[in-house]
Amino acid sequence: MNISDQNRKIYKFKVTLFGAGNVGKTSLILRFIKESFSDDLKKTIGTNFLIKDVDVGDVNVRLLVWDIGGQSSFSSMRSVYFKGSNACIGVYDITSPESLLKIPGWLSSIKKSVGSIPMILLGNKYDLAPEQQRVDEKDALDLSERLDCTHQYTSAKSGDGVEEAFMEIATKCLNIARQYEHED
Repeated sequence: MNISDQNRKIYKFKVTLFGAGNVGKTSLILRFIKESFSDDLKKTIGTNFLIKDVDVGDVNVRLLVWDIGGQSSFSSMRSVYFKGSNACIGVYDITSPESLLKIPGWLSSIKKSVGSIPMILLGNKYDLAPEQQRVDEKDALDLSERLDCTHQYTSAKSGDGVEEAFMEIATKCLNIARQYEHED
């Protein structure tokens, strides 16, 4: 590391992943941060977070990626975990229409805690055979349009789309931070 690298400003952003239980939030995070996948993960109890530094162009961005447990037994604590979020990623399982239907309720909780922040909607488990997919693509795209966010398909297992999704959210956060800097 040279001196100019040491003097580079690091932008830090809290990114919260949310969605129903067993949609693959933890797997997406582990794929992005540790480049690994396991079929044998335990459900997230409450919350967990990991950190990854990425470069957006010539800017260093540190993502503090929060994994919020999807089970309803943790719903009373969610607003605490959402506090301070700069962006969020809604995750649903393409084999579970119910998981897509839960996204708006989650987003309502987030907006109560932090207002309007950048979001991406991810249809996870895209590596599964087409006949296993139960969520109609039109329904997912309609929801993303209603929520004013982009929609992408991902596979934590294969890694497809994962890096792109996190880099998109990092770029959105950075653009907002730079807007605020220029306003000051």
